[in-house]
Amino acid sequence: MPTIAFEGPAGTGKTYNLMKRLADAVREQGLQPHERVLALTYMHGSRHRLATRLQEIDGLAGKFHATTLDSFAYHLCRRWSPLAKHLGQTIPADGDYDAICECAAALLKRPVVKSWVRTSFPHLVVDEAQDLSTHRSEMIREMARACHVLLAFDEFQCLSPDLRPMPIGTWLHDDCDLIRLDQCYRTQDDELLQAARAVRDGESVESGWKFHVEVRPKNRGSYAYPATYLSNFIAWRKGGNVAVLTPSRKDGFAEGIVDLVKSKALGKQKNGPYSIEWQQSGESQRKSLWKDLNMPAECSISEALDHLDAHMNLPVVKDVRRWIVRRRSVSGVSRIDSVEVQNRFNYLTDMRKHYRVRSEPKFSAMTIQQAKNREFEHVVVVWPHTVWGDTEQKRRLLYNAITRAIRSCLVLVQSDKLRNSPPFVRE
Repeated sequence: MPTIAFEGPAGTGKTYNLMKRLADAVREQGLQPHERVLALTYMHGSRHRLATRLQEIDGLAGKFHATTLDSFAYHLCRRWSPLAKHLGQTIPADGDYDAICECAAALLKRPVVKSWVRTSFPHLVVDEAQDLSTHRSEMIREMARACHVLLAFDEFQCLSPDLRPMPIGTWLHDDCDLIRLDQCYRTQDDELLQAARAVRDGESVESGWKFHVEVRPKNRGSYAYPATYLSNFIAWRKGGNVAVLTPSRKDGFAEGIVDLVKSKALGKQKNGPYSIEWQQSGESQRKSLWKDLNMPAECSISEALDHLDAHMNLPVVKDVRRWIVRRRSVSGVSRIDSVEVQNRFNYLTDMRKHYRVRSEPKFSAMTIQQAKNREFEHVVVVWPHTVWGDTEQKRRLLYNAITRAIRSCLVLVQSDKLRNSPPFVRE
């Protein structure tokens, strides 16, 4: 059965079509007791969404495995480590996911591994395939030669310049049945649809009521004017959650606005304050936690446990401590290297993120990259001078931000110069 790929802009129902086609295939072919549907994505947000949608398919509860591609590659390398060593592959360290995916792609070229994939997972679902690197794309290509693959992507929503052109495109168009989607279902608001279309096509955007672009006046304070605009936007939204998105937090413009909205009531209407919390990235959380542990480069097991004991209020630290104690009991080691501990710490942090159920707060702030694969009733985009990348990159960033909105989108631009430059106007 050929690979079937759905391509389309944000909100056109790519995931819906994946689930519908999968439900039809499972209903027609059935699943043996030992078989599962395998669902893979690059980002945890997409994985959470896929798992929820798979639960809704009749008869599929308990018969699917939804995970990130990196996690699947990790377990594949561990399961087939003897074969990897026989092939001269070095088993990568925990947390080195680029190397882990490279090793997994090499293993998937072997007929015995393909046979295991075919036997275990006759159906493979891949969402947000535009975000896959070369080795991750190669993993999907090899699995497509073993099982039925359903895949969704939109090349324009890839926010990594290193992935241009899209690696999966090197084989996808030749090896699949491509179905293009163009009808947007996320929002029915014409202003939002027109703004997203204009940014995607490289045209000038028009400011209106539901999609509005506001520029900070030169004679106003750095944060007072846009912060007041944000407070009023929240107060007048008529219900629904609000996400503040920014392409860059580098110069503090977005933080300054959010902090002011959190600190006091603003404007003539005295709206606010509103509790808006910044969402931390997984990488920044790991770095911050690891720095707090202050683990020596090399120390005794007892010393390592002493450093961990001061942070036992953190569940992941408890997991790391249990792992060290188990190593001492099973292997008899008396000293440990901090690199080894950090690799295990990173892996366990990723696993906790993998199984965490995320609930959306009423008011939140994050980068546009963190908002991918998510949707919000209302979106506020803070566009500072520090936006990086060429015109194409800026268009992709703004497009991804606008298309997270269901009901309305406000864009706060730091200066007239930015407002009169791409991606807001034609280049």
